[in-house]
Amino acid sequence: MPTKSVQLIQDHYYHIYNKAVADNLLFLEDANYFFFISKLEEYLLEVAEILAFCLMPNHYHLIVQIKSHDFPSAMRKLALSYAVPFNNVYNRKGHLFSGRYQRKHVEDLYYLLHLSRYIHLNPVKGDLVARAEDWIFSSYREYIGMTDPDFVNRSIILEILNDFKPAAMSALQNDYKEFVE
Repeated sequence: MPTKSVQLIQDHYYHIYNKAVADNLLFLEDANYFFFISKLEEYLLEVAEILAFCLMPNHYHLIVQIKSHDFPSAMRKLALSYAVPFNNVYNRKGHLFSGRYQRKHVEDLYYLLHLSRYIHLNPVKGDLVARAEDWIFSSYREYIGMTDPDFVNRSIILEILNDFKPAAMSALQNDYKEFVE
């Protein structure tokens, strides 16, 4: 039975995710992760705010706020722009991703906050690192101030954490670190 498609609504938040087909990996070496991140920037920043991300060896997670009806097209371009070179470099054929990306509408801000924690703790839960801050292929290090902000919009989730009260960014970063840990 086909699953019901989740409609994309401008200015709403979504959990976007996908995994590799079968038991394959999406990322075989560090260069693959960095290449995928560059493609995120290239294709998604025009059509969405990226609030959080985490790339795992066989799947990825994003939290986005949709800015444009062109989001589905940008996601297709993202997948193709990564899969085609990946297949060429590793001399493989066929699909890399397990179908189209999945999406879940995030309507509750409390859930949005906890979803960000879930995404940032993925590498710990997957036994890839002992601490979330040790995984460099997620936005967590930006959230806690270990790296300079790049393309991720941290302010929305940090403001939710702080009950929508203005606060110094460093205090919010520490609050977020305590929340995740």
